Amino acid sequence: MIEKTKGIVLQQIRYGDNSRIIHVYTEMFGKLVFMVKGLGKKSGHQRAVFFPLALLDLGISYKPGRTMQNIREAHVADPLINLHTEMRKTSLALFLSEVLARTLTEEEANPQLFRFLYHSVLQLDREENSVSNFHLFFLAQLTRHLGFQPINSFSENNSYFDLREGLFVSTLPSHPDFLDKEDARVFSLLFFPSSPLPVSPPVPPSEKKDILEKLLHYYQIHLEGMGKIKSLNILHDIFH
Repeated sequence: MIEKTKGIVLQQIRYGDNSRIIHVYTEMFGKLVFMVKGLGKKSGHQRAVFFPLALLDLGISYKPGRTMQNIREAHVADPLINLHTEMRKTSLALFLSEVLARTLTEEEANPQLFRFLYHSVLQLDREENSVSNFHLFFLAQLTRHLGFQPINSFSENNSYFDLREGLFVSTLPSHPDFLDKEDARVFSLLFFPSSPLPVSPPVPPSEKKDILEKLLHYYQIHLEGMGKIKSLNILHDIFH
């Protein structure tokens, strides 16, 4: 029986000359892995369907517990024009898809997470203003769905951020994984913005690289095995 579901492409790994292993976060089943054949050099159109963060309508033959599922049909659900043609947005798509491929592991439905991801991709593609802070806000908001969003306790007294505990605290922790007052203030703006879904939270340009690396360090503390993000250097070259 073919199951219908929407999906978001996370990763495409070459397997031989004409096959790809495709990681997709689906609306109905969570993260799934597929083997897709016939994606060689002469099949550019087919490869484009599985571009990172592509939004798809899928027909799959799903079997619980199977390492790799079978795609029976795949069509673009919402065309992403700018995400695949503008260098800054393309670099963001590559970076965010790599982060998601490393952080999304559950093979079960999570409707709220899927809606957040789907609408975030559409927002990134269609945003006409600057997207230079988009990834910072996205990573901060994603923690709410992954289960380690900080407690909203930032204040004049609680002005340091303990990365291990996910808390804004009044005194310096005894370990090195913390943020000073200025970085903690920026974190509080990213995690708890004054208005919903701002594309460009107020992050000083000189601090973007440092804040991004500290956000990723926060992820690495709370997600065992996340590892190093390979596309980070490319993002730094373009945005920082």
